[in-house]
Amino acid sequence: MRELSAIRFTSKEPLFTQIYQFLKAEIIAGQLQYEEYLPSIRRCAESLQVGKNTVEVAYQLLVSEGYIKSVPKRGYQVVYKAAVPSTNHAVRARELQSPDIRFDFRYGDIELETFPFYQWNKIRNKLVAINQFHYRVEGQPQGEFELRKELAKLLHDTRGVISNPEQIIIGATPQQLVSILVQLLDREKHVIGVENPGYDGSRNTFGNGSYQVRGIPMEMDGVSMQQLVDSGANVMYVSPSQQFINKLVMPIEKRNKLIEWVHSKAYIIEDDYEWEFKYEECFIPSLHSLSPSKVIYIGRLSKALLPVCNVSYMVLPHELLSRFHDRVPEYDQPVSRLDQLTLSSYLSDGYWHRHLQVMRKNYAKKQKSFLLAISHFMGGKAEMEGKDTGLHAFLSVKRKGTEAELMELAHLHGVKVYGTSRYWVRDTRDHPTVLLGYGALNEEEIREGIRLLAHAWFK
Repeated sequence: MRELSAIRFTSKEPLFTQIYQFLKAEIIAGQLQYEEYLPSIRRCAESLQVGKNTVEVAYQLLVSEGYIKSVPKRGYQVVYKAAVPSTNHAVRARELQSPDIRFDFRYGDIELETFPFYQWNKIRNKLVAINQFHYRVEGQPQGEFELRKELAKLLHDTRGVISNPEQIIIGATPQQLVSILVQLLDREKHVIGVENPGYDGSRNTFGNGSYQVRGIPMEMDGVSMQQLVDSGANVMYVSPSQQFINKLVMPIEKRNKLIEWVHSKAYIIEDDYEWEFKYEECFIPSLHSLSPSKVIYIGRLSKALLPVCNVSYMVLPHELLSRFHDRVPEYDQPVSRLDQLTLSSYLSDGYWHRHLQVMRKNYAKKQKSFLLAISHFMGGKAEMEGKDTGLHAFLSVKRKGTEAELMELAHLHGVKVYGTSRYWVRDTRDHPTVLLGYGALNEEEIREGIRLLAHAWFK
């Protein structure tokens, strides 16, 4: 593991952005090679003379983009293979024959042209003009009060979350906010339950923090309560609005059982993942609204709605809020002050709500096209669950082989899909499963991409 002291910081961008951009460039250029480990967060922070949270955010951005992965108890490892000129003519010939990717079903990609950049930039430019002579770059550590006040109102009106701005902490990504919880909870007395399958970012972050982590199997209505009780976990991380793989929406009965369970335990961590995208049924209140003192609430403003910056938020119970002030007094706010102030006005002026309604209709049409294409071209040869939420699908393909083989066959036909094994603690599936995100494709591209996948897998 090498030192990263070669970074030369400027005042133009946040420190975490500069670290992220430097490391990304080094990885792409092959200077940080495949399977090489990055310096630990502590070591990197000391080398660069920055806060650990700053380095943590930079690393999490690289994880989210697939350049590195978190390896429990080892650190962060490069998983991107840089292009290396080959002297082997046979290898070079195969590379030249490799088809171009026509349709990339990458989860998280979106249609940038649908975002109202005019309104966003109008607000941003106005703020720049107002603050040009007395702009404070650092801002408030927990996030700008104006934004936290708007988020408290938004969460109360849409999710039933009862909180005040003082309880809210702004972050770049949910995983970065989980890294704060690693510092607030106690390794000696807290055992973390996570959904299996489920979001690997939180699981790995707790694992890297030396917590005991238990994978809790999923049932048709959410986590198995009996397995949760038997696991010995006293903190449970759940995504009740849309469980990441199965896309389950946890019914109110199971939510009440979880609340009953936590009354004699420590906390529930509620990741209210993509609550904005639910197309048919009514919203079910958040777990936080059922027990504010026992639920830690984490959310983000979906990248599908806000592609211009990463903004996530966490609502802490008062007990943990006081611990936050004691244990993390040096919290280095990762989101630029200008982005926060722009978003605050974007929310208060009503632009967010109008954009949300437009995008729900837009993505509902895409989802309908996606489901129709799967039904038409694959019939009973592939299965999906949870068809009413989100901008992605986990497709279980009824054929022999592995998910890697499915990905390779898709690639040969000009389509890119993604594996799902990383989301499992213990994999119990009968058929290989791949992840398809359709947020960035139009309806015609979705249909043609699915047609090519059906030809690749079932011809």
